[in-house]
Amino acid sequence: MTLNVSIIGDNTAQPFVRAETYIPDQLIAGNLKLVTEQIIIASGAYKRGTVLGQVSTLNVETVATSTNTGNGSVGSISVEDAAPLGAYTLTATAATTFSVTDPEGTALAEATVGTAYTSDDLNFTITAGATAFVAGDSFTLTVVDAIGTFTECVKTATDGSQTPVAVLVDDVDASAAPVEGSGYMMGEFNARALIYDASWTLPALRAALRPYSIFIKSSVSAADPS
Repeated sequence: MTLNVSIIGDNTAQPFVRAETYIPDQLIAGNLKLVTEQIIIASGAYKRGTVLGQVSTLNVETVATSTNTGNGSVGSISVEDAAPLGAYTLTATAATTFSVTDPEGTALAEATVGTAYTSDDLNFTITAGATAFVAGDSFTLTVVDAIGTFTECVKTATDGSQTPVAVLVDDVDASAAPVEGSGYMMGEFNARALIYDASWTLPALRAALRPYSIFIKSSVSAADPS
């Protein structure tokens, strides 16, 4: 943010006139006390007024080694609540089998391509591509603690953020990494100034936010009644 500094001398030699204009964005729409809280935005770039949800599950970031011969993928990934944080390494020992090690380097049960893999820590399925895997191809699945972070609320999400619980106070850019921001946890807000995902309708969002003391108010036309 750029700060514009106005320089005012101790004793100006001549009279002068200065005008400054405050233009509110009309996000705040009532006198209900505003309650804010410092929060962590998990990822993404969002504007002031974005409706947020709170993540309540661990996340898994998947990376395929750039030198892989096979062009298959890893999908259907889920993580158990007690899973250790860190990188799980999947390394091909043949075209259809992978060794699996946890973040501490402990060997887990072997994974078979095309078969759902389940364990006390991590669940996934390795799918073959048009080019077969060869020994040495690998994937890294990193379990990240995202519990308590916030992101844009999407009604179809399954990580806890599908429940709207806050409104973003200021613009944030967490595209590269999680960043600290602020969220309104209580207040009255103008429906026209809110930013929300297309998975929501305004009536559904209004009802979902009400239990959290966040109230959406619609603007009223100033036109003369007919």
